[in-house]
Amino acid sequence: MLTRYESVGSGWRPWSRANALNSMNEALAGSLVYDTGFPSSKETAGNPGSNPGGRTNVMRSKALIGSVSCAILFFGLAMYLTPSDIPTIAPVRATTKTISLVASYTTYPYWNNSSPAPTITVTKGDTVNIMLSSDGSQHKLLVDFDGDGPSANGCTTVDRCSSLFMSTTSISFVANTAGSFYYYCTLHPTYMVGQFVVQNTGPDFGLTSNPSSTSTLQGLNANSIITVSSVNNFAGTIILSAAVSPSGPQASLNPSSVTLTSGGSASSTLTVSTTASTSGYYSIPVAQGSYAINVTASSGSLSHSTTLSLTVEPTSSAPPGSSGLPLLPIAGGVIALVTVIGTVLFLRRRKH
Repeated sequence: MLTRYESVGSGWRPWSRANALNSMNEALAGSLVYDTGFPSSKETAGNPGSNPGGRTNVMRSKALIGSVSCAILFFGLAMYLTPSDIPTIAPVRATTKTISLVASYTTYPYWNNSSPAPTITVTKGDTVNIMLSSDGSQHKLLVDFDGDGPSANGCTTVDRCSSLFMSTTSISFVANTAGSFYYYCTLHPTYMVGQFVVQNTGPDFGLTSNPSSTSTLQGLNANSIITVSSVNNFAGTIILSAAVSPSGPQASLNPSSVTLTSGGSASSTLTVSTTASTSGYYSIPVAQGSYAINVTASSGSLSHSTTLSLTVEPTSSAPPGSSGLPLLPIAGGVIALVTVIGTVLFLRRRKH
């Protein structure tokens, strides 16, 4: 059988119950080594060998406690550091905008007693609820997303329309297209018109005109102030251009480019000339009628446009019974005819 030995000073002695208390005290002092449970190559009966004993359960407990403490420490550090290492997903914020428009018709028809009507600004993705009311006159709201004006036919396209109303009604839709648009009353579009701006969620700019509808006499100019505004901290240079349809009036912008700072705005003056052009004896005025001026603002991949309406009216009407023919060519023809007749008569007299 195997005999357990314990170290005593520089020697060894057989372990006994009588020495148990002393052995435990010595174990706490670290004098005992682990008991492997198996005899070593030198541990035989009567020969303790060079490593006869084993470490005690106390040392095993210390090692276990140390291991558990380290595990708890590393687990706590992991729980503390993990939230900053894992990327978070930005929350989706669905916003509902409720807007009230009051239609009235006293001297002129208005939205909210102003012309142009107040500018409505929402963000792309917003759910827009427009609450409509009237003073008893009949109206119909159209939000013109496709840019074709206040035609009632727009209600069959991407435009958003209300029903005809004389008291109260409402419309609701999601603003999915970013840009600057107009809203009208289809029954009174000249006065009941306002800007409807849908902002992008990223840096962008808005484009407005004031006025958005104007008229002038033949031969005179019409002006409008074009304003661009920074949206979501946009900053940069914006190029402006204008085109008139149908052709005739000439449009120009001064300046033709503006620079925006973050959160700022800048303006340019749009001038539309209806001065008559001259061709030979004829002075050709710009034809009276309605024109559309499309103003475009561009910066990199961002581009927005707004459309103004222009009415050219005649300077004066011709007097009753007048032919309306140009006087200079007629006078020249009369003088030439008189000259020819006079020459013929003079030559005939000389022959006689």
